[in-house]
Amino acid sequence: MKRIAITSHYFYIEANALRAKLSKTAQDWQYGSLAERVFKHRNLLSKPYAKLDDWVEYVNTPIYQKELDKRRNSVNRQAPLGEKNWAAKVAKKYGLLSTLKARVRPKNEKKL
Repeated sequence: MKRIAITSHYFYIEANALRAKLSKTAQDWQYGSLAERVFKHRNLLSKPYAKLDDWVEYVNTPIYQKELDKRRNSVNRQAPLGEKNWAAKVAKKYGLLSTLKARVRPKNEKKL
């Protein structure tokens, strides 16, 4: 499947119930947007990924811990999520460069 950058955000949100073990599949969680989308109870926001035929299967596929950590870091640090060049460009444009850098403890500079 061709993965569009924006799908990463939707995937993270729509797979939350599955990751939290609130349901056996993401679409089984009655309060989730995927259930609304699959069972067509109502029309949700415009969906740029609506043409992805295997979206439900994709959302129900387990995510690697490394990828999950990247997404959580993006949310927690409010950093752009995407390819490195794009993330750097967006971070620079909006003054978010510090969100892309690793958190490090300052060196203790004691005078001898």
